[in-house]
Amino acid sequence: MANTIVEYSVPMRDGVKLYTLIQFPGDPGGKYPLIIIRNPYAAMEVDFKTLEEEDTHGYAILIQFCRGTSKSEGECHAYRNERADGLDLLDWIRRQSFYNGELFLSGGSYLSSVHFSYLDTNPPDVKAAFLAVQDSERYNILYRNGFYKSGLHGSWVMKMHRRNQDIERNLAPETFRTLPLAGVTETIFGEKVPYIEEEFLHPDPADPFWNTPDGGAEYHDACCKCSTPVLLVTAFYDIYTGGVLDMWKKLSPERKKDCALVVTPFEHAYDPLPENIPQEMTEFRRGLLREACPDLRYIWFDHFRLGTPLRFVKKGETAYFRLWENQWHYSPLLADGPKKLEFHLTADRKLVSDRPEPGEITYTYNPFAPAEFKGGVCNNFGGMRYQDEPNSRYDIVSFLSDPLEHPLVCEGAFEVELHCRSTAEDTCFYVRMDVVRDGKALSLRDDIDSLCRAGGPYTPGEERILTFRFAPHAFSLLPGDRLRLDVSSSCVPYFQVHTNYPGLQARQTRAKSCRNTILLGASRLRLFTL
Repeated sequence: MANTIVEYSVPMRDGVKLYTLIQFPGDPGGKYPLIIIRNPYAAMEVDFKTLEEEDTHGYAILIQFCRGTSKSEGECHAYRNERADGLDLLDWIRRQSFYNGELFLSGGSYLSSVHFSYLDTNPPDVKAAFLAVQDSERYNILYRNGFYKSGLHGSWVMKMHRRNQDIERNLAPETFRTLPLAGVTETIFGEKVPYIEEEFLHPDPADPFWNTPDGGAEYHDACCKCSTPVLLVTAFYDIYTGGVLDMWKKLSPERKKDCALVVTPFEHAYDPLPENIPQEMTEFRRGLLREACPDLRYIWFDHFRLGTPLRFVKKGETAYFRLWENQWHYSPLLADGPKKLEFHLTADRKLVSDRPEPGEITYTYNPFAPAEFKGGVCNNFGGMRYQDEPNSRYDIVSFLSDPLEHPLVCEGAFEVELHCRSTAEDTCFYVRMDVVRDGKALSLRDDIDSLCRAGGPYTPGEERILTFRFAPHAFSLLPGDRLRLDVSSSCVPYFQVHTNYPGLQARQTRAKSCRNTILLGASRLRLFTL
């Protein structure tokens, strides 16, 4: 029997009406358990035929198009209206004849954020949630160690602003190299957009701004503040991998008893269609949820509605796909392996197990000609990609290990301890770890940090230690594989370019070149293994 689609125009508290439709699996006059989806990305034309034919497993599915998107009224301002609109929708649902007292939340990426926005109210009729590939912490969405994620949030928020309206959008990746960055919205839109401009000014996670509604306080620790059973999903190359794993880690033991976490091997598209798997990831097809556990969302919801057994996921456990071993594993937490393996950086650009004699490598960092890398790994869009040849530019220093003699299982949050100095009053260092197999380098993890953020005011020439701790990963290395570590001072188009001047980077009106030095011997890459 085909679903019946009913369209609604749901009023919000300010009178704005949001276009909403419901797929009823039977008579619209009946009562149903209801799955709630709020979507900002829908096209103006709705594919009713697909909605009519979808198997909803006995659930009615409500799809509301967020304010200022698709056929909904109002203006789209990312994150700013989702809490009020979400709560208004819940109130509206409770007054409808189809409401049976059982609500379920579903979404991925921003479609998860819309639910995070009000989870702290702990609605008693929300029986379970399936929330994928989104961090509840706004700071992490915008920044990494004080560096604005221009390749993630920057380009996205500029496209979302007043999404349905025909306005100027003078936007290119290079736009985010404008000095000063503060004020750039006037260049893009022809007028300043205060709520976006404000985001440029708070690179410190301890800034009180992040405890205000504009800074996402309503979303903060959303899963900790409710009793709703939540299935979290991320991927090792999701744009929010580290944040989702942190969300899981912060849940109390009691909360975890009714929650679970899944980590696939893919990207922000955590369960892609087979034909859409990136070339670099085709080997991980066994990690597809659609093949490992079709209908996982309904299985999760049915367990809490009907008491049916769970399949594939386990409450209180992390299910994760170990790359290149290509098997699913279960653990309460994706923790550091019990063994430690260190590689030291050498003057001849190698990674070696024995600590070498002290030495140094110096390169020029020119913020007007920043280094470009392929793939955003797990901090930006782009995921795992094949990399350029080692030492591909004067400002990219590549260190390479000898081929491994034995298989190696690596799990945990790997680290780089970088001893360095600079001729500037402040600068930054960027690190990227790759595996080299069959002559091709594939990105595993990356990170960025600045001298002043890591250690306070800096005197040029002074030695400073930067410690990078990557988002957790799990993979198997084979005999013959090599590890590669690239060190640079920029990574476009993904991170804001550092000007080599201290202070708030978004306010800098000038930039200068400097000489940055990697101090060898003590600098090291640290892996955790089983």
